Amino acid sequence: AFSSLSTVDLRGQMIDEALDHLTSRLDEAVLTGAKSVHIIHGHGMGKLKMAIRQYLSNSPYSESFSAGREGEGGDGVTVVELK
Repeated sequence: AFSSLSTVDLRGQMIDEALDHLTSRLDEAVLTGAKSVHIIHGHGMGKLKMAIRQYLSNSPYSESFSAGREGEGGDGVTVVELK
């Protein structure tokens, strides 16, 4: 199971709202020394997932990111490794 601090559930949020929420959670995670964060965005039409991954590709918090593995939610989850 994921700890609540290292998981952020953005399902159902508008892109701008989701990215604001994600930024504050990544900031918290870095400050508490977390190594990674699991971002739950679901599958849907893929717009939220694409926006999140685009954001992470330019984020100062993100060392790398990938789709969740089997058992982590697969492509409905993005796992970001923090700097």
